[in-house]
Amino acid sequence: MDYKSLLNSIKRGVVSPVYLIYGEELYLQKLIIEAFKKGLINDSTGDFNFDDLDGEKVTPGQIVACADTLPVFAEKRLTIVKNSIFFQGGKKEGDSKQRSQESERLLQYLQNPLTSTCLIFLAKGSIDKRKKLVKAVEKSGQVVETAPLKGAELNNWIQTEAELLGKKIESKAVEYIILNTNHDLYFLKNEIEKLALYSGDHHTITLATVEKLLTKTSEANIFALVDGIGLKKGEQALRELRTLLERGEPPVRIVFMIARQFRLILSGKDLNERGYTEKQIAKELAIHPFVIRKILQQARRFKYQELEKCFQQILECDMALKRGIPPRVTLENLILGLTQGI
Repeated sequence: MDYKSLLNSIKRGVVSPVYLIYGEELYLQKLIIEAFKKGLINDSTGDFNFDDLDGEKVTPGQIVACADTLPVFAEKRLTIVKNSIFFQGGKKEGDSKQRSQESERLLQYLQNPLTSTCLIFLAKGSIDKRKKLVKAVEKSGQVVETAPLKGAELNNWIQTEAELLGKKIESKAVEYIILNTNHDLYFLKNEIEKLALYSGDHHTITLATVEKLLTKTSEANIFALVDGIGLKKGEQALRELRTLLERGEPPVRIVFMIARQFRLILSGKDLNERGYTEKQIAKELAIHPFVIRKILQQARRFKYQELEKCFQQILECDMALKRGIPPRVTLENLILGLTQGI
């Protein structure tokens, strides 16, 4: 189940007794929790029927005790467990025989949860789907991933957020936002609110406004760097490199992102020559269609032999950094080699 389907289910009043909601996009988790509270909590009895727990501070036994409590003058009890670490991989601090027994008690509860309680576990990042606890939730309830939005879904979200503020946003402005941010929805929401406020009485958020006000992330600067390299614009790439180093971006990460870009260029070039469309390439490489256009534009500037040489230069740069050679000179030489065929 995805987050949209879950929101629709909550709106229709179709609620499972247990949910595990995990993923990188915390803003979507916030929307889901707000929907659950609105749908299940009665203002007059809310305090009696709502538990807000921290999974890093409570034991599995305490969670079960809350979930096992019957609601007061209401149909449902809502129990939310943030930071649900016991669904993730690895052994956690504080593991003991007692905690193991309590985890077994939680497992038993999840296998036969109370239908008058809606128990929600929230986890940031990935989960270990091999765990018995995860499988128990899958069987008795719902497991929902809140992954970062991509492609048309991200475009639509940006446009909808602008519309909620009474604004339209130019398609070129949306493209610019996507190419120059890290796509975190909390960040994007704040930026859209800022752009809408600056636009004042103007009904449309223009590209010029976005270019003037948008707060670029370090990812955007790295993209501009690798874009300059991919287009063989050495001066542009060197300017972006200096900006990144002045902001404290780790040289090793810069090399990693350059290597990633050239892998995308190689893959994009190969798929394009095999007859894949832009849309198919975007899906195959799991990146935004706007980015694919840039990748294919760059791919046309490199022959396969040149790309092979570029990968060798990137490897030599990485090894030089690990040997302690000054990073600025090493990276500048890499950029000159990649853009000028040195």
